[in-house]
Amino acid sequence: MRFWSLAGPDEDVLLALSERHLGDLPQVTSPPGTEGAQRAGELQAALDHLRGVRDSYWDYGWRRENRGGGRYPENKLWEAVQGYLDLLDASESPHDPPLARAKIDLPPR
Repeated sequence: MRFWSLAGPDEDVLLALSERHLGDLPQVTSPPGTEGAQRAGELQAALDHLRGVRDSYWDYGWRRENRGGGRYPENKLWEAVQGYLDLLDASESPHDPPLARAKIDLPPR
């Protein structure tokens, strides 16, 4: 379901959620044959974000901007890792070999 877009929040969806009318929620589906490309794009965006957080992690200014209100730079790093892994897990079928793990660019030990 989509509850927000560039046009703003979908008030009908938010109302149905607040009233727990889950059966009334519209289902958004991708056009046939585009799911793989969409997942690949989302996975690439998540990996780019993760690399950006990793590359900025030790930068003093970035760390200062991402601290406060009980939040720390470590939270950003953990959330980037978790988001990427969630998408990676969703993109792999249980019957697929774990090929994606070989594609991750890990720093040398």
